[in-house]
Amino acid sequence: MSFIWAIITGFVLSIVLKTGWGFMLGLFIGPMLYRTFCNKLTEQSTQANPTLYLTVVFEVLGHLSKSKGVVTQDDINLARQFMDQLQLDSNGRQLAQESFNQGKASDYPLRSRLKQLYTQYRFRRNVLNIFCEQLIQSALVDGNLDEKESKILFIVAEEFNIPRQQMAMYIQMMMGSYHFHQKNTNQQERSQYQHKNNSYNGYQGYSTQSDLQNAYRILGIKLNAEISEIKRAYRKLMNEHHPDKLVSKGLPKEMLEAAKKRAQEIQAAYDLIKAARGFK
Repeated sequence: MSFIWAIITGFVLSIVLKTGWGFMLGLFIGPMLYRTFCNKLTEQSTQANPTLYLTVVFEVLGHLSKSKGVVTQDDINLARQFMDQLQLDSNGRQLAQESFNQGKASDYPLRSRLKQLYTQYRFRRNVLNIFCEQLIQSALVDGNLDEKESKILFIVAEEFNIPRQQMAMYIQMMMGSYHFHQKNTNQQERSQYQHKNNSYNGYQGYSTQSDLQNAYRILGIKLNAEISEIKRAYRKLMNEHHPDKLVSKGLPKEMLEAAKKRAQEIQAAYDLIKAARGFK
């Protein structure tokens, strides 16, 4: 769409200025005008319904939990941990709990609610990507992704106009993040246990081949990726998860902590790959 704005702006300026340089200037100015226009639309729609993101994300979390047949205690604990992570006040927690319960209903209008969210954030792809990551992370609370959960995630992709292949890549990236996080958590617990019981044996939480594989998955690249590709993927992901940019793009402030943790995982994965490949 920004390309179309560039062409149109170029033609208009070439006519107004009566020179070919006007067209070249339009190619530069057009995308800037498009971004300004999109920013204004998103700002207005976000102000119109500032709690939409929060309510829909917890609704779909409840829908995901119910899709397996029974909402387990792990599902409930995850929702509560998510509320704690977002540092919701009493009103925010009540809204989140009500939304989670609404999502569990058998007649929950999944596609309709996703359409509303997409309409509000359609010019903020980063925000929609964060939404997808949070859902996938929740679906992976038990380390597995069953058929019904996958179906819901791909419905989300359809309503957000995300190609199926791209959603599959997001799932792989978050799967790598899950295993990466689990390994680090287990290492920390083991280290604390050994220190507490004076049984420390020199274990330093060294990285295994599986750690490195998961690090590549987090960045969404292959094991044999070129260094330039690794750096490019890292910069892109860090840019997408930058807190200040996400706030400016309409992500509710309550959701920033989740984005920060994701950025920390991306940084840790990149640092591990750098150490393994020997580049700076």
